[in-house]
Amino acid sequence: MGAIASLEHALVAVAPGSESSVEIKVRNNGSVVDQMTLSVLGDAAAWSSIDPASLSLFPGAEGTAMLTFRPPRDSSIPAGSMAFGARVASQEDPAGSVVEEGRLDIAPFHDVSAELQPRTSRGSRGARHDIAIDNRGNVPLNATITGTDADQALSFDIDPPSVAADPGQVSFARVDVKTRKRFWRGQPQTRSFMLQVEPSGAPPVPIEGSIMQESMLPPWLLKALIALAAIVIALAVLWFLVLRPTVLTAAETRAEEILQEAGIEVPADGGGGGGNDEGGNDGGGGNGGTTPQAATTGDPVDGRLKDGDSITPGDGRSLFVTDLIFSNPGAETGPVRLQRNGQTLLELRLENFRDLDFHFVTPIRFETDDVMALEC
Repeated sequence: MGAIASLEHALVAVAPGSESSVEIKVRNNGSVVDQMTLSVLGDAAAWSSIDPASLSLFPGAEGTAMLTFRPPRDSSIPAGSMAFGARVASQEDPAGSVVEEGRLDIAPFHDVSAELQPRTSRGSRGARHDIAIDNRGNVPLNATITGTDADQALSFDIDPPSVAADPGQVSFARVDVKTRKRFWRGQPQTRSFMLQVEPSGAPPVPIEGSIMQESMLPPWLLKALIALAAIVIALAVLWFLVLRPTVLTAAETRAEEILQEAGIEVPADGGGGGGNDEGGNDGGGGNGGTTPQAATTGDPVDGRLKDGDSITPGDGRSLFVTDLIFSNPGAETGPVRLQRNGQTLLELRLENFRDLDFHFVTPIRFETDDVMALEC
């Protein structure tokens, strides 16, 4: 009972993008008229057909059908051997259905394309390009890359010089194009070149590119130097005619305020007050530049202040701070604040320094009951 099937050829050669056919014979081995339905099994089923797709056979009768294979020209169909099955299903005797097996010999084909990015580059000494090589064939790709230019004005550094890619994959390479000679001034010059991708067993793929070689000195440099000189001259004029007199006036005003706070009388001409030195000689008049010395009485002292410590002048004394040295040997992070009576005078970030010095022309003044503290 059931069906008997046989292929004309067990091995069928076919090239992607074309078609091949093979005949299959079907015999009704049953005792009643039967409807035989034919179909292809396996990966080839998506691009195969059977004509006719069914046979109606009397007992002991034979019929034929044609299997046609049309593999697309695509990298998803690998070259080499591929198994398939021809199934003959009996309508009257499902248990008597059979599958006849065969193999396809799929021919290899090469399809290689390459793209250069950018197609045109700019630079005075050279430029970098990237090349993408697409293997759209159905066999692995092994190719070498070379570069030439007609004028021999360029050199090529290709990394890697040879690439490999499986079917349907893309490989990349970097091409550094360098100019052999340079020029300092002048208009840009176009240098054309040709890259060759040479696959093993396939024709080479040429790619055209170019580099716009520029002069070593940019054309805007002279204009920039003239503009810079003009800015420097304008800033100098602004400083000497406007800012410097303003700064000096502000400094003199502040110096007078400090002298008055210290109880030192300021002469009408703005100089330091006259007096007697230790030898009884008359002292000469001072100037604004000596204000910190005039305002700071007593012997100079050095002190160290750690996190959480505090200093109070006490005993009717005043403290004039002219120099601050911050040290962060442990590379700590976070804020550090110098405070007077809880008010922040100076705030820094520890991560921004290891050692940091401040020197003041006008001292920071702490009176008798003022508290100087450091907070981290």
